Amino acid sequence: MSLVLKQLSIPVASGDPDAQLRPLLAQELGIPEQEITSLRILKKSLDARKKSRIVYHYQVNFDCVDTAAVLRNVGEKVETYVERPHYHPMEGISLQGKRFRHPPVIIGSGPAGTFAAQVLSEMGQPCIVIERGEAVENRMRTVHRLLRNSDFNNESNYCYGEGGAGTFSDGKLTCGRNHPLIRYLFEQWVRFGAPDEILYDAHPHIGTDYLMIIAKRTRQHLETLGTQFLFNKRFVNFESGGTNARYSVTLHDGTRLDTDHLVLAIGHSARETYQMLLDKGLAIGPKPFAIGARFEHPQDVIDKIQFGSCTVLPAAEYKLAAQAEGRGIWTFCMCPGGHLMPTGAQEGHLAINGMSYHARNSGFANAAVVVNVTREDFYRGHPLDGMHFQAAIERAAFAAGGGNYFSPAQRLTDFLKARDSKGTLSSSYKPGVTNARLDKILPDFVVNSLRGALTEYNKRMQGFLSPEAIVAGVETKTSAPIVMHRDKGLQSESHPGIFPAGEGAGFAGGIVSAALDGVKIGRAVVENALAEQLLVSLH
Repeated sequence: MSLVLKQLSIPVASGDPDAQLRPLLAQELGIPEQEITSLRILKKSLDARKKSRIVYHYQVNFDCVDTAAVLRNVGEKVETYVERPHYHPMEGISLQGKRFRHPPVIIGSGPAGTFAAQVLSEMGQPCIVIERGEAVENRMRTVHRLLRNSDFNNESNYCYGEGGAGTFSDGKLTCGRNHPLIRYLFEQWVRFGAPDEILYDAHPHIGTDYLMIIAKRTRQHLETLGTQFLFNKRFVNFESGGTNARYSVTLHDGTRLDTDHLVLAIGHSARETYQMLLDKGLAIGPKPFAIGARFEHPQDVIDKIQFGSCTVLPAAEYKLAAQAEGRGIWTFCMCPGGHLMPTGAQEGHLAINGMSYHARNSGFANAAVVVNVTREDFYRGHPLDGMHFQAAIERAAFAAGGGNYFSPAQRLTDFLKARDSKGTLSSSYKPGVTNARLDKILPDFVVNSLRGALTEYNKRMQGFLSPEAIVAGVETKTSAPIVMHRDKGLQSESHPGIFPAGEGAGFAGGIVSAALDGVKIGRAVVENALAEQLLVSLH
């Protein structure tokens, strides 16, 4: 019989707290250490509410020689361990020796597109994945050219390419863990290279370095199952496939692909694709979103605020929310020990995002601080008005930075007081930053809301409004400005057989929610093929 200890607290020390678990567990149970036959961490969280006593809290699953004696002696602290049910996305579905008459075509290789492909491929249904950008190993070299010499590639950049925009992020896995398929997602990431710790950390993150490994290994696995990845191929059109197939998909080089199931996992930056889909009559509507800027501090400023004098902890993070000017303002994609990088997806546009490697050791901390944008702020009757609203701000930021992908930046203290910044600004952002007035680039309602939030944040985290901190920008891509309307079967309301998916379709807001939507889409495609009898026998 396996047991679980509900909580074991270990004060922060210079050593590895995980290595102290076994002896401290034995002490807590009142048994010799050698009587613990197995030990597994179920949950680990950091509690820094009391700066004088920062501790890690653990919940652990263990086996021991005499479980009955342990339950009898410390029963209030332990209980019998019950394994949670393990759900699989294709549970209860069988294709009974049949395959799709045409391979599903998936546009986009981000989390939504890749997980849809994985679910289908592992059901014996190979797919064709279309990605306008490069494979991740080539994409890395391309974005480095942008950082070194402002050499921007319209087709492969921080937004386009294998793994999607989230490949270059902190890799936060922050969707919550209540959905029964969340465990499946986490196990797949570990399967393809993520650290085991994401399975139990209270605030798990992967990091860009691991995300690139995962993307490549996942692709290689799916290729062994027959799925094709076509890189440097842009989706430009679709039309009826006549009697042979629901749709014929056209790529920019003239390639045509017949399919009965077209998955649109295009991401939130493919603006010309939005326009093409709207022109083709796809059901698209405007959706609220958020915009703002990136606040960047030296990491040691945030560490001191959060941890006091303790210097042996990982890079500190924060999560803040406030109300000002009648709007919500919140931090988004906070990157401890992170980097700022340019995430414009169109030439002559500038947007800023944050990323971290797993070690989080850049010496800087950054976070998006964004303000909710309502339909009334941008909607003038056209479904893509939100997209044009974002684009206009990005063009203004590009010009203010100098037209070379440098970012406009301002000290936080100067942003608050509406004045120019003097001297050199220190930042992780490459290609570089230019002293410029962010408060003259962003809309007035965003500026006023951010200023109100800054004052509130500084009350909660004294020292947040530091003269060493800067605001850089702009942050315009927290989520898609549109929603592709879909029915209960997850198909487009206007086009049966087309499955809008993930962030770009308006149904996700991060890696986990996008991946989860991709899993649901994969299952929905199979259910549709069965219902519509779009299958042929393998024999």
